[in-house]
Amino acid sequence: MRIIGKDNFDGTYRLRSDEFKVEDIILIFDFTAVINILASKKLNYRWIRLYRITESDLLKEIYRVSELDSAVLRGTYVNNRLKRFHAAVILDVFSRYRTPTLFSNEDNIVNFADAF
Repeated sequence: MRIIGKDNFDGTYRLRSDEFKVEDIILIFDFTAVINILASKKLNYRWIRLYRITESDLLKEIYRVSELDSAVLRGTYVNNRLKRFHAAVILDVFSRYRTPTLFSNEDNIVNFADAF
């Protein structure tokens, strides 16, 4: 009976199993934001600052973390409190290729696909 329940849980729920490497850039989950249940704080961002992993124990899935200026934090952090940071690339197409708002003839139309 218990094995059937475990199989049902494993098939239904997808738990995050990220393995972080040394020198990965991460975010740490802020548990104090979860405890604060005020309506005005409901949609606040709950991941704090950028950090870098300095040591990892893959058997226990705990990590020692430092700030980006290499100041090591005191404690260790568990896998489920960390999230990998992905840098966003923002392309500013409008500053390079300005098009007039009123098209008088076909020569003023710029094909943005040719820009890349």
